[in-house]
Amino acid sequence: MKIEFSKNFNLEYKKIKDKSTRLNILTQIKKLEENPERGKPLKNKLKGYRCLRVKSFRIIYRISNEKIIIVTFESRDKVYK
Repeated sequence: MKIEFSKNFNLEYKKIKDKSTRLNILTQIKKLEENPERGKPLKNKLKGYRCLRVKSFRIIYRISNEKIIIVTFESRDKVYK
């Protein structure tokens, strides 16, 4: 499956200074190509989206046709607000 990144994701990603964290995030996203349903399905107003944990971050994405769209990521405290 093809992976697309939203503008919001790109903006947030650039803010991360720690190279190992950045690499870890990209590695986990790359694994979605093999198994797009790895992330936990979300409920309520986020129904249709999935969440993938990477350390203290949560990556929010959705599967649409033959694409995985990475919507955003933030720390767990902020992402569900």
